[in-house]
Amino acid sequence: MSEAREQEAAASAGQGGAMQKKMKKELAPALELRRITRIYHQGQRELVIFRDLDFTLPVGEVAALVGPSGAGKSSLLHIAGLLEKPTSGQVHIAGVNCSELDDISRTRIRRFGIGFIYQFHHLLPEFTAEENVILPQIMAGKSKKAARARAHMLLETLGLAERMKHIPSELSGGEQQRVAIARALANEPLLLLADEPTGNLDPETAARVHELLLNLIRAEGLAALIATHNMELAALMHRVVHLQHGKLVEEFPGGAPA
Repeated sequence: MSEAREQEAAASAGQGGAMQKKMKKELAPALELRRITRIYHQGQRELVIFRDLDFTLPVGEVAALVGPSGAGKSSLLHIAGLLEKPTSGQVHIAGVNCSELDDISRTRIRRFGIGFIYQFHHLLPEFTAEENVILPQIMAGKSKKAARARAHMLLETLGLAERMKHIPSELSGGEQQRVAIARALANEPLLLLADEPTGNLDPETAARVHELLLNLIRAEGLAALIATHNMELAALMHRVVHLQHGKLVEEFPGGAPA
């Protein structure tokens, strides 16, 4: 890495660390959606996914997002994660109105404040499990030593201490998804967004990954919004929000964690 790139990375890391500290000290919710509307246009036809949708997720709370296929769960997660802009409305991350930010600032918040887990692991196939978790940290400006220590801690917590040096094709589906979880948490985000994180796994493996994921979320003190069709998993969270007809309807499951 050139001297200029090293200075840029160091500056980025410094900004990211300062941003994380500021965000985690905020009393504001980790995520707040205000009057979110999303409309797609198909020729002359308007397809309204949701209109004037409101949602608040406090720091430290875990919520399940459920609803039928096509209801807009993925679109809502993309908007919450600043991957997609709503037709109208505001997205606030830790009190910051991200709707008013430029693309560079939105990218910085995604990099340092938000972790993503998808149904498919999307691991880099030529890199080991360890390297897949280290690389996002290096890109964010963290030193190799610190990045490796964080990667080892996460992978060991997820039961992958003996699998760190293996590439994705040498791992089982459950192991691949656990590496993806570690990667999502590598940069110590405030907010975790997950879209059917165990949708490709068999029920027994999914249950094990669910348990590890929720334990790690609680240990890290994250806010998390997890889209799922698995109502047993949903019942383990603080609350369940149903996306129906473009609106969110909330319920509080009796088995939610304290």
